[in-house]
Amino acid sequence: MLPEKLESDIAIAKKICEGLRSGEKECLGELVTIHNEFFQNFARRRLFSPDITEDVVQTFWQEMLNGKTICAYALGSENTATLRTYLLGVLHRRVIDANRKISKNGEMHQEDENSQDRQDQAPSPHNGLTCSSSRVLAQRLVHQALLSLSEHSPQDASLVRMHLEGLDYGQMATRLGKNRDAVKKQFSREPTGSLAKFKKALKHLMQAEGLRYEDI
Repeated sequence: MLPEKLESDIAIAKKICEGLRSGEKECLGELVTIHNEFFQNFARRRLFSPDITEDVVQTFWQEMLNGKTICAYALGSENTATLRTYLLGVLHRRVIDANRKISKNGEMHQEDENSQDRQDQAPSPHNGLTCSSSRVLAQRLVHQALLSLSEHSPQDASLVRMHLEGLDYGQMATRLGKNRDAVKKQFSREPTGSLAKFKKALKHLMQAEGLRYEDI
């Protein structure tokens, strides 16, 4: 027998599923009212660019209007998660997609800048090309390591991003609404802290490409 909360969520999902299939898009409003603020905070903490939180969450809700996700939950035979947890899984994947897009656009922008820099320089065997290439490579690896960490441990990835922004433990704690010492412990703990996990992900990527720290 399913837990009472799970039965209630499945019943709600079935009702919304039927409504969406009938073209009654307003029936999704109940879920938006209940969960939107929580989903906004969830996405904001995990996005590389918090400024796009509203767009990502709104796009997520628009996706829900097609009914496929809600109906899959409503008609699933082995539901073990609450409806909110199920939807968070979908939203998390959309956040990862957005982060990948940000990462890709950042690399393209950096490559354009480097290309312009090279055009402005007089031909020289020491025009800084190697330095520029190394910088782009390092940025790409950092982005990829953050994406990898975000998929498995989004909170740790969030701490690393804030660290890279130059925030100290107190500022990180304020942004997250947590205790400073707790944030410091989570970030710096060896070998399971946020920084240690990030370094492990970065090292794995470098090894996969046959690189050493000296190469970047």
